[in-house]
Amino acid sequence: MLFPLLRKKRYRGILLDAPRDGDERCQECGGACCSSFADIEISWDEYELLQKLGAKRLQLALYGPHKLEIDYGCEFLEEGRCRIYEARPDICRRFSCSEV
Repeated sequence: MLFPLLRKKRYRGILLDAPRDGDERCQECGGACCSSFADIEISWDEYELLQKLGAKRLQLALYGPHKLEIDYGCEFLEEGRCRIYEARPDICRRFSCSEV
C-alpha cells in the first residue's frame, strides 16, 4: 500500500441476541457504530427516556417503530464516547463491532 498510515479503519458490525454491558468493546472504536447509520429504531419507553435526556432528533411514528435520527453522527456522541452510556437504547447495547 502506497500510504499505509492514511488507510481508514474498517469495522464489521453484528447485532447480538441480547444486550451486553461491562466489557471493553466500546472503548476501542471511538464511536464507529454511532456514526455509521442514518437512524436507529427505539421503543416508546426509550423514546420517552431520550426525550427527558434532551434528544433533539427523535421521530415519533404513528405506525411502525419510533426512531432516533443519527444522521451518521449521534447527538450523544462526544469525543468518541457515549455520554448517555448507562441509558443508551437496547439496539446500542446489542451492537458489537470489531476491526476488519
